[in-house]
Parts: sequence; C-alpha cells; structure tokens
Amino acid sequence: MTPTTKQTQQTPFPRATRVVEQSIGDICAAAVLHVRHQGEVAYDAAFGTRLPGGENVSGDSIFDLASITKLYVGTALLVLHDERRIALDDVIVDVIPEFAGLDQRRQTVTYRHLLTHTSGLPAHVNFRDELGAGAVIARVCNTPLSAAPGTQVTYSDLGFMLAGEAVARIAHAPLDDALRQLVLHPLDLADTCYRPQAALVPRIVCTERDDWRKRLLCGDVHDENCWAMGGIAGHAGLFGTARDTARLAEMYRLGGAVGRHRTLQRPTANEATREQAVGNDERRGLAWAIKASDRHSSGSRLSPDSYGHTGYTGTSVWVDPPRALTVVLFTNRVFYGREPEPIRALRAAVHDAVVEDIG
Repeated sequence: MTPTTKQTQQTPFPRATRVVEQSIGDICAAAVLHVRHQGEVAYDAAFGTRLPGGENVSGDSIFDLASITKLYVGTALLVLHDERRIALDDVIVDVIPEFAGLDQRRQTVTYRHLLTHTSGLPAHVNFRDELGAGAVIARVCNTPLSAAPGTQVTYSDLGFMLAGEAVARIAHAPLDDALRQLVLHPLDLADTCYRPQAALVPRIVCTERDDWRKRLLCGDVHDENCWAMGGIAGHAGLFGTARDTARLAEMYRLGGAVGRHRTLQRPTANEATREQAVGNDERRGLAWAIKASDRHSSGSRLSPDSYGHTGYTGTSVWVDPPRALTVVLFTNRVFYGREPEPIRALRAAVHDAVVEDIG
C-alpha cells in the first residue's frame, strides 16, 4: 500500500514510509504521518482506509485524539496562567472546593500537580456508568488519593478531568467553548473539536468495534469515561487532524508563538517543556512527557530533551528541538486490538526512521 496523499516536498522519507506501510492491516487500519522540519512541512502522507472497505485516508482526515486532548487542556490552563487568572502553584480547591474532602492532603493539590501527574490521584477509575459530567467530577472529587501530592509521578486521567473542570470554571464557560476561545481559535485550529458534527463524519477515521456500545465507533469518543461525561472532558474527547496537532506542537517549539500570534508567553512555553517531575523511567513537563529512555515511543534517535505525548487510540506527537523537528503519527491502532507493545514499537520505529531520513 502506498501513501494516499502527495508528499508536500520532494523529500521522500523512504524509511519512515516503509515502516508505516508495513503497519497497515496489521497494527492499524489507517495512519497519517506529518513531519515538520525547520518550520516547514517536510512530509504529509496518509495510509489505509477510513472505514473497512471505505475510501482512502487523506492528510485532512480526523482522528480521535484520546489523551492528546491533555495537551490542549493543559495549554488552556497555561493561557489562563499568562492572563494572571491563576498561578501554577495555586491550590485547586480554590476553584473546585468539593475536592477538599476530609483528607487534608487534598487541599495542597495544585495546578502544577495536575499538569505533572503528581497530584496523588490514581491512574484510572471506571466511571462509565455515571450519568453526565457532573456525576463523574463528583466521583473524582471523592476518589481517595493513592499518594501524597508531589511525591510520585502517576499518569492520571483523573487529574486532567479536574484540569478540564478548572478551565471551565475559571473561564466561566463550558469546556468546549473555553478551549475554542483560549487555544483553538487563537492557533487557527479549525479541524479540532469535541463532539464532531455530522458534516465531519465523512472525514473521521473509525476507532474500533466497541463491545460495550455494540457498534463501530466513528465520531463517537472512544474513551468510556469521556463518553459518560457527554463527550467533553479534560483527559480525552477531542477529535482533530495531524496538521492541527503539529501546529500546536510547533507553537511550543517556537517559544509560544506561531506566525504573528502569540498563544503563550515564552517563559511559560519553555517551562512547559522542561523537566518538572521525575518518576520510574518517566520525566514530566507541564502536560508534556519528556523523553526518559530509548524504551519509550520516542525511539532511540530523538534528542534527550525531546518532548511529546501519546493517545490510547494510536495517536502521538513528538518534538525534537535541537533538530527543529516535529513528528505527528496518527493511527487507529485499537481497530486491531489494545495490546500496547505493537503501537509502542511502531512509534519508536517511525521516529527513528524519520531521523534517519532527514540525515
């Protein structure tokens, strides 16, 4: 199978192309690989089909971003920080007082803790049978801490559920409206949204045949907790294109501004992409993960100070500042199963191949 979109430059990226081609029909049914090098689009190729037996994927195909949503919601919090509406070390109970509970440690949890996954909240709790966002947030606010805040890194969806709730309350708007105002419109990300409308469905790549909902998901959020929240949450729920996520990532690489528009102040963007917390083979910035070892999806060739994020559905973005390189790989890997190793190996192989291709 060959790419279904034209390359945007003459650079062929043959190694990366070969790696993605070989994954189609095995690890994923569809993929888009978008590479920016030195500020220019160096490669934009699509592989596979949007639906089984359907039309080819294209560069403007829309994927369920899953946890890459956290980058957008984290950016919204950082915009609010730059607007002096919060400080990173403010406690979240000032905005979400029902989080306090009886455990005094909860009253010390800050926005920095949420963004670095050091809040002490557990990684995951199944809330899919709750009815609505309010009920889920109430459950989060009553979930016991598994560690003291600031003492360990535990990648937590619950922490970003609270981050999304905080954004909405501080902005005095529903989260989807707040995100459009704070991040999507300023960055001109027209193809990224929660709960895509029916007109966008012909561009959306399916995720999987869901045993719980008894159908093929295409335009409905894959994450079950987000689904229970009505499709709008801080930890998951966004749909978008690889091009839009590349633009968000480039904004950070360029110190908070793309073109003439500044989204974040330079010190804030730089703070987000530097090491804030360290765990077991894990380094965290603000919303971003920082390369911790060659065993991760970043592969072995990206620089040690590279930063990125992945999404459960098969999405990923990595930025290598010394190379002025941004790589976005979107797939629907859950179409063929949920085992983590095949997609981890594919991501690593793609990133290694891209670095080899650019020389």
